[in-house]
Amino acid sequence: WSNILARVTAITEIPKDRWNWELYYDPDMNARDKIYSKWGAFLDSVLFDPVRYGIPPNTIPSIEPLQLLTLETVRQALDDAGYGLRPFPRESTSVILGISGSGDLSQRYGFRSALPFYFGRTAHDVSAHFQDVLPEWTEDSFPGILSNVAAGRVANRFNLGGVNFTVDAACASSLAALYMGIRELEDRTSDMVIVGGADTLQNPFTYLCFSKTKALSPRGKCSAFDSRADGTVLGEGIAVVILKRLTDAVRDGDRIYAVIKGIGASSDGRDRTLTAPRLEGQVRVLQHAYAKA
Repeated sequence: WSNILARVTAITEIPKDRWNWELYYDPDMNARDKIYSKWGAFLDSVLFDPVRYGIPPNTIPSIEPLQLLTLETVRQALDDAGYGLRPFPRESTSVILGISGSGDLSQRYGFRSALPFYFGRTAHDVSAHFQDVLPEWTEDSFPGILSNVAAGRVANRFNLGGVNFTVDAACASSLAALYMGIRELEDRTSDMVIVGGADTLQNPFTYLCFSKTKALSPRGKCSAFDSRADGTVLGEGIAVVILKRLTDAVRDGDRIYAVIKGIGASSDGRDRTLTAPRLEGQVRVLQHAYAKA
């Protein structure tokens, strides 16, 4: 899948050209309005040609970059699958994306909309003070900040007739999208499914959320299933795969990277806290996946 993954830098300190983490950083995990981890993985700059997708260039400031980068990644995935040059069943092709969180653009629109509420008649003066960073409301703003429109924009630009929607299962969002995509194929309501996970939303808001739940690794290292594990590391990226039933892929002469034999899903049920994983729930989902396989 390396050909269809957006390029991500290695885990490093938050780039200063993204936002100045020094304004937020404090190694004290309980410091108010501070983050105790300064590590992450961030997308490099990507050149995007809006005309290629029939998007007026003057609308770009009103659209979350996630939506635009998703279009580009889907195009790469279709090309990699050989469908840039040959036909495929567009009317029965669906788009399901896993996306969680809100981006910089939507947060800035939220801040702008709150100015009159909090500052009353002085809102105009406050808006003038922030005019270089606050986006202007346009007719493209609303669809430009909705995460579900990322899937709708793909269906629109690539002329697809199947279902399109996004799912939010937090850190499991991309796997939830995969789960729903496979069900589409099993139920034969879709003949091809574009499944992806998209995250370009690593900003101060996200880091504060994870810091206050003590979920980040102060060392900037993920050590899953290890006694040294002390949290996660946030990262950006977009990945897309093209799913078909195996018999259809063989019939159509597709290049097959992998076969998914089974997928399972479950919830942990009631436990001590809302966010702590529960052994029984983890075992249950494995049993479901192996039984399906």
